[in-house]
Amino acid sequence: MVYPWAVSDSDLGPLHKHCYKCFRAGQCRGGGDACQIISCPLGCTSTFHQCKEDEHMLLCSKKWVPCLNAGYGCDAEIQRSQMTKHLPVCPANVVACTQEWNRWPMFCRERYKTIPFRRKNPIAQRGDLDLELALRDSRMAGEFLKVPRKTKLALRNNLTRRYPALPLPQNTPRKSNIQDRTYRTLKDIVKFEVGENETVGPQYGVAKLFLKQQEIQKLRWQEDVDRAIERTGQPVPKKYWEYEELEKGNIHSHCAHCVLTDCDKKQEYDLTSCCLVECPNECGYKMHHCKAFEHRMICENFEEEGEFDWILRDRIVKKKKAVKEKPLKPFPDLFEAPSVSTVSTPQRRSIPLPPPLPKDVYRVLRFDIRVETVTRLQQKPRAMYTFICGQDLRRDQWEDHCKNVHNDIHGGLNNWMVARCPLASYGCGFSFNRLYPGSNPGNKVVFSECSDSFGVSPASTGIKPGAAVNHLPLTLTDLPVELVQLIIGYLDSWSLNQLALVSRYLREIVSTLLDAKGCVSLQWERSGDGFRNKRGWTVAYKRWFFSNHFEPVRNWGFNMDGLISEHLKSCPYNDRVFPRCPDKKSKQSKDLMAALNTKIKMKRESEWFIQ
Repeated sequence: MVYPWAVSDSDLGPLHKHCYKCFRAGQCRGGGDACQIISCPLGCTSTFHQCKEDEHMLLCSKKWVPCLNAGYGCDAEIQRSQMTKHLPVCPANVVACTQEWNRWPMFCRERYKTIPFRRKNPIAQRGDLDLELALRDSRMAGEFLKVPRKTKLALRNNLTRRYPALPLPQNTPRKSNIQDRTYRTLKDIVKFEVGENETVGPQYGVAKLFLKQQEIQKLRWQEDVDRAIERTGQPVPKKYWEYEELEKGNIHSHCAHCVLTDCDKKQEYDLTSCCLVECPNECGYKMHHCKAFEHRMICENFEEEGEFDWILRDRIVKKKKAVKEKPLKPFPDLFEAPSVSTVSTPQRRSIPLPPPLPKDVYRVLRFDIRVETVTRLQQKPRAMYTFICGQDLRRDQWEDHCKNVHNDIHGGLNNWMVARCPLASYGCGFSFNRLYPGSNPGNKVVFSECSDSFGVSPASTGIKPGAAVNHLPLTLTDLPVELVQLIIGYLDSWSLNQLALVSRYLREIVSTLLDAKGCVSLQWERSGDGFRNKRGWTVAYKRWFFSNHFEPVRNWGFNMDGLISEHLKSCPYNDRVFPRCPDKKSKQSKDLMAALNTKIKMKRESEWFIQ
């Protein structure tokens, strides 16, 4: 507690000594140098001494203050009491979705280790949710191929060992420059490069630099250990490279130089030699036991074990595979006429036209249409791709986005939300959406290729066209601007995002709702040339946009129209086989048996028949 008599005049500032310790303005009777008691001019029902008015404005709930996210782009000014309600819907309070999913490439040997047979992608049609998401991932992988090699290696980590999570950050360079082939760049690439046969460990990408630092630290530790051994007076054990060339690989000093097959020196306790042994492959050669492994390299009878020879290790006798000699090709007869005509056909002067391209030649999937899910902190297989949602959402929209998009839609893509014909593996492309949002069966989930996101398309209502003006029907753009703003104000962010792509006129009207339903983020750019001005990052501009959040779906309807059963009745791939027993008394069966008996009789009477 600070007593007013113990505070100097410079510490009091504009406050009086009595007002400094007075906190109950309703019961204050004044006295001394006390000033008058006033009420808050903004009407927050607070009373205080007049000299404390400036301090009260720092805490007044009715004071209009800028948003806490003003430094991140929000320009709103609100009362301090409404700050807690504004922050969840603040346009600058943006959250990036980090949900992940995985996909196998179509032609991948590692993929077939986990499935019993090869599965092909079904013949999907445009509009299928699983196909549209797979095409989006294919476009992301195509952008990854344009990134310089040094950047690819730097983005690797322990979880994604070959392909980093896609899409890449916005500031990642997309085109290679001249410096990609310089000596300095190639020298830096070696720091991040990892071989294909590397084991699992912290040696991928930037973490490899840490591993090299650990190796340097290990060498320093080994030097300290050697110095500690020298203090005891004992000899320091030799390193591998300090041995002679013939003594490397745990070869004894005597055995390294001994080439006699009748050496009588036996194994001694000082481990300078070992006894002689015969070759286990029965080639007749004798050598010291420590040279048995090296002898295999020159032994004539040694055979490398096959892939499945470990099964026969416990058996006494191993069957040797018989090597079939290839038959010699007969030399062609010089007097025999050629079987192929050597007359050259006249070449056409005009080049024939190429065949027409298929319809969906540019819609080629490089990934499996089925979505895989691997835990975020689990190491992914080397050939597997990882994809991130990466959608920028307002904080109050993130919860509904995760539930509807990633839990309901992504979780049902593998033949649950999108139901396919049971004969899709044979080539049938029939599919339909088994679930629909809301209670109206006309609602459906769609995918927008422009924004790479899912959305909800409501059922179309039978709205009659308006009255004709100058023999043209009345449209939405013919209405007054105020009325159009009122109508589109009921749309969600995803619908506003799509509506802004229709025309410039609608884009200008939709932009008026950015403050209420939009988001804002700061766009940074590199500044400074590194010589005169120091390099750094500065805010270039503020980017206003609508998020890809649609109206939350609280309940889902189940389509029970029996479309699959109705489709199977007319499916061209549903070939039914009806087993039946032929009639042996019919004329067709009797003629068939008579023809077979005649054929058998001719075979037996031929001179080539062997009884």
